[in-house]
Amino acid sequence: MRADEAGNQVPETLGEYRDLCAAIGGEDCRAVQVLDMRIVSQGRDQVVVVSDSQMRALLMPLLIKPKE
Repeated sequence: MRADEAGNQVPETLGEYRDLCAAIGGEDCRAVQVLDMRIVSQGRDQVVVVSDSQMRALLMPLLIKPKE
């Protein structure tokens, strides 16, 4: 884990973000699918270099499942 701008512990790797999204949105949410595609090409232990706020802006909308 790494610290964000406020000193809070946040995920550091693609795998940690994936696990967090799976815990919140379930294994079938779009955020997990997007991260799984990245993990295939870059690996689960790939360190995320963008800020946590940018990752949240990318992933949070994908956690919400659209109504069918």
